[in-house]
Amino acid sequence: MNSEITYKILKMVALILLFSYALDKVVFFSFNKMSDKVMTGQAIGKLNHFLSKKDSADFIVFGNSRANRHIDVDLFSTNGFNMGTDGVGIAYNSALISTLPIKSKQLILVHIDTKNFFDNDYDGSDITALKTKYQRNDDITKALKESGQLSVLQKFYSSINYNGNAIGIIKNFLRPSYNFHNYNGYDPIIVSEMQASMRDQVLSKADTPQECKDDHKVNKVALHYLESIAAFIDITPHKTFLFVTSPLYNDSCDIDNIKLNNIMQNLGLTYWDFSNLYKDEKNNAYWKDATHMTKNGAEAFSTYLSQQYKEKILK
Repeated sequence: MNSEITYKILKMVALILLFSYALDKVVFFSFNKMSDKVMTGQAIGKLNHFLSKKDSADFIVFGNSRANRHIDVDLFSTNGFNMGTDGVGIAYNSALISTLPIKSKQLILVHIDTKNFFDNDYDGSDITALKTKYQRNDDITKALKESGQLSVLQKFYSSINYNGNAIGIIKNFLRPSYNFHNYNGYDPIIVSEMQASMRDQVLSKADTPQECKDDHKVNKVALHYLESIAAFIDITPHKTFLFVTSPLYNDSCDIDNIKLNNIMQNLGLTYWDFSNLYKDEKNNAYWKDATHMTKNGAEAFSTYLSQQYKEKILK
């Protein structure tokens, strides 16, 4: 009797697992079909747009929100794309860089923030923002597998990869946020008159010098991904890679800047640190807050950066 009950229970469990697996595949393939048509929004649209342009664009920007908000690609190329994405770090960007065509001639600008390299808590989990392409893009799948960030369930139940993105995907599928044909990935910040007074108060506090309290130990995960990018550069001789830190309102501690610069030199990477480019030029119209520039500031910086590129790289 006990064996018969056990058999029935096991059979029921097997049927439930089989049903859940089948349902998972139905949901997964349905979202695949839908998401492939989405070209707007940060849930998946911008990633799809990048993947459609990465082989043909001659200038591409990678980085976080500061890359997205600070670098106007039109000042460098009429065929460029800014893949800066809110909240990501070097793990995410390393995975995307690995998808680039090996033999194509391109200028690749990688925005670097020193905090990633000296943040003890950084674990590279930002790469999981690419999970919707797991088992769908070979390079991204390889990067995700090597990251160790995927759960066991994600490897069996594919629809889990859409968790957290489903609503954004459906929304942009039904009603695109913008005309992606006219979008180059650059999202400048506009500060209203009402926001300006609050901004000025925030900046007045940010102008106070801060002590260097952190131990500034290099984060091994961040360094690993930087080394991965350096290894990719070695096999792509037709590309020009430029690593840049964009301006901050006031960066009063330069220990991390010096250490990062040394790391870049040791890896043979071209790195330009503009953290304090506008330190002595207190033009609040350039700033939304202490780390993000407005459209005015971003275009001034992009113009300057473009000039530096022409003078130092294209000379």
